[in-house]
Amino acid sequence: MPSSVLPDDRAAAEVAPEPAALPPVGAVLRRGLVASIQGAAIAALVLEIGTLGIFMPRWFKDLFFDSGAFYLDTLVLWVLIGFLWAVLGRLSWSIALVLTTAVVAAIANLVKMQYREEPIYPSDKDFLSEPGFLTSLVSPVLLVVAGVLVVAILVGALRLSARYDKRFPRPPLRRLSRRDLVTVLGLRLAVGLVTTLLLVQAAHFNQPGNVWRGLYELRGNDWRYWNQKTNYRSNGFVGGFLFNMPVKAMATPKGYDEQTMSEVADRATALAERINAGRKGSLDDVNVVLVLSESFTDPTELKGFELDHDPIARTRARMATTTSGHMLAQMYGGGTANMEFETLTGQSLGLFRPQMMSPYQMLVPGLADYPSAVGWFRGQGHDAIAVHPYRVGMYKREQVYDRFGFQSFIHDTTISETDTIDDNPYISDKSAFDEVLHQIDAHERPLMVNLVTMQNHIPVDGNYDDPVKVRGAGKGQDKRIGQYARGLEHTDEALASFLDDLAKGPEKTIVLFYGDHLPGIYGSSVKHANDGLSLYRTPFFIWSSQPGHNVPRQLPTTSPAFFLPLLYAAADAPVPPYLALLDEVHRHVSAIQQGRLLDGSGELVKESDLDAQSAQLLADMRLVQFDFSIGRRFALDRMWPGAVS
Repeated sequence: MPSSVLPDDRAAAEVAPEPAALPPVGAVLRRGLVASIQGAAIAALVLEIGTLGIFMPRWFKDLFFDSGAFYLDTLVLWVLIGFLWAVLGRLSWSIALVLTTAVVAAIANLVKMQYREEPIYPSDKDFLSEPGFLTSLVSPVLLVVAGVLVVAILVGALRLSARYDKRFPRPPLRRLSRRDLVTVLGLRLAVGLVTTLLLVQAAHFNQPGNVWRGLYELRGNDWRYWNQKTNYRSNGFVGGFLFNMPVKAMATPKGYDEQTMSEVADRATALAERINAGRKGSLDDVNVVLVLSESFTDPTELKGFELDHDPIARTRARMATTTSGHMLAQMYGGGTANMEFETLTGQSLGLFRPQMMSPYQMLVPGLADYPSAVGWFRGQGHDAIAVHPYRVGMYKREQVYDRFGFQSFIHDTTISETDTIDDNPYISDKSAFDEVLHQIDAHERPLMVNLVTMQNHIPVDGNYDDPVKVRGAGKGQDKRIGQYARGLEHTDEALASFLDDLAKGPEKTIVLFYGDHLPGIYGSSVKHANDGLSLYRTPFFIWSSQPGHNVPRQLPTTSPAFFLPLLYAAADAPVPPYLALLDEVHRHVSAIQQGRLLDGSGELVKESDLDAQSAQLLADMRLVQFDFSIGRRFALDRMWPGAVS
């Protein structure tokens, strides 16, 4: 025989080993059900930790007992795991993916809470296209730690998944009996269909009759839209996140139609005629410069620490000689683009739905054009230029500026000067002001310039060699506040020089200068010492280069939506009906914030307590804002002709 292997031995060698016995399909599904619920609960817990930081008793009680939001968050995540299980066919992979995503979201939420006093929103996905900006907000060490943690969680989840698969093996479909195969595939199809429908419902959380919102509100959940940090802590991370899903910008105001808007336009036209009858000035041949100064505030107004000296002494002296006051910011620690939006459009974030967290990201880019001061000034003979010494993608400014009608956008790669100060990574305010001077010199026609600076953007640690001395806030806080205050002093110096140059120049210029919000640098001791509106007030003033045009006028706390009529009043220039309406509203309601109104003297007032005239004016403003933003624009040509260029 050609081989020493006997025929019986060869036959035995060719016999394959017996396959392991298949676990019962029912047992696999039961174990999977339990594991998926456990995975969802752990993911929900991770997200709640990312919102609370620590389990403070008040919020712990709210989440786990009063509202039961934790259990609803778990239910939403369980549905998500079920969807992935149906699609991937691997429960372990589905749980690992959801857990890793939860860890990433929790870390991002903690970081944003620390720097901006607000949680992450669905619209924040736009920032993923700007990784350079995101990484600039946190230290490299924290980024490395976060990256290692995420990788460790992912690896750990996958290893646990492998152990789970080994202990509870998944029956291969090819080895199932016909009956079991039909059961498994039918169940996956059914689960996939049901979870898809439920996830689509979650994506439309704010639609009337939504299933998920009904469940969250079953036990009387209160959506605290005026304070999103509290909103997430009380209603759970998932509940708060879903509450901020995209939604129609405004509900249709009662009575909105062409006839109603014609009546509103009639009233606004009458207001304009009355105002303009006594005005003798003009902005036709005047440069108009709007300066949003990043995080420019007055730290001497805050309690809880003392500065060695006043870092904005020059600005304070300037404010005493002209129209000035305090602006009411929508947020603490952020919201720059929102304040810019209000200034350029005269529209208030407080009149939109609370989910409209960022019109620059959620509203304007989706439209072909948008009414703004840009189109209006262009119609009055001005060239319109935007200057922002930073990346063009932030808050979709490139698209937004196009919709507004800016003719050019000067940014970090096109600005003439890119000087920085000491170790501050951002282009200095002096360079930004020099760019405005350069543009004024280079244009024959009057300019409308919208400048948004970057010098004082966070982080501020280690920016300057000579921080202002601070005491009282605590060792770490003193250093950070001192760095920030030194940046303010650089702005104070650059601004004074800029205005002096304009005063000496041959052209007439009017400047609106305002800070957008307080920086998110203050610790709990300072924040607790400054209640009420203290953490939401920033300085502003309106100044003219023309001798004799600056008259001291102290205004009550004001929203940036009213800056345009105030600028026209300072110039003694006639206004279109839209600005006349805003001017009259401002006399009765000086500031509007989500869930908060200030009356004509700057005191808190409830909308239900407004007198009949004030209520009518606010209703007219709400109608016009709807008409101009997402309505039919019935009144646009009459009230703000040329606002769309």
